[in-house]
Amino acid sequence: MRETIGGRGVLEGAFALLEALNERGGQAGLTQLVRATGLPKTTVHRLLDQLADLGAVERAGRGYRIGSRVFRLGRFWQPEIRDIAKEWLPVLSARMRASLVLVVPREGRALVAAGAVLPADEVPVSPGSPLPPGTAAGRLLAAHHSALAEPDTDALEIRAAGYAAESETITAGLGCAAVGIRTPDGRVGAALAAVVPVHRDPVSAVAGLASTARSFSAALAHLVSGTDGQ
Repeated sequence: MRETIGGRGVLEGAFALLEALNERGGQAGLTQLVRATGLPKTTVHRLLDQLADLGAVERAGRGYRIGSRVFRLGRFWQPEIRDIAKEWLPVLSARMRASLVLVVPREGRALVAAGAVLPADEVPVSPGSPLPPGTAAGRLLAAHHSALAEPDTDALEIRAAGYAAESETITAGLGCAAVGIRTPDGRVGAALAAVVPVHRDPVSAVAGLASTARSFSAALAHLVSGTDGQ
């Protein structure tokens, strides 16, 4: 009997495959994708063929990788925030001598929107990639967004202090501090995090981050109001 999948299931299956490819660095084999998605092999093969025809995935040797069409569409994700970040983050990173990451809450997770990384730091800043559990930015956003899949017992303290910090939770020798960037309606809509060597004490970066976050919030409000007025 031929296995079928229809309606919403087709979309969910296609996105499950794209997500599985993304989580594996953008490329994976058929067996890996079957295991990752839990879909029947025949369904995975058929969906991949359809996605390949649409340019959403590409064949790569014996496997598949993210296609150019997904990349082109993804370039316009969070344009306002990323445009401001592209202008500001490299300058602030050089001034603070710290790697910076801008993170937004989406899909129940903390996702990277943009970043500026110093050559000596191994900090992943691929736009759209989820942060690992325990980051300062993830904890900061979780304190303000209950839907985020990263509950924190210190949420009240984080909201009161206005920042979150961690030391060597993610990478040995590095610590991180994060503050919130507010949307025009006053909500914390993003987090700005600085990654520094632990001997500098991550909390020492909070003042500089907070000042930039306020300016970022004002610039975002101005940009959004200008867009609404068009």
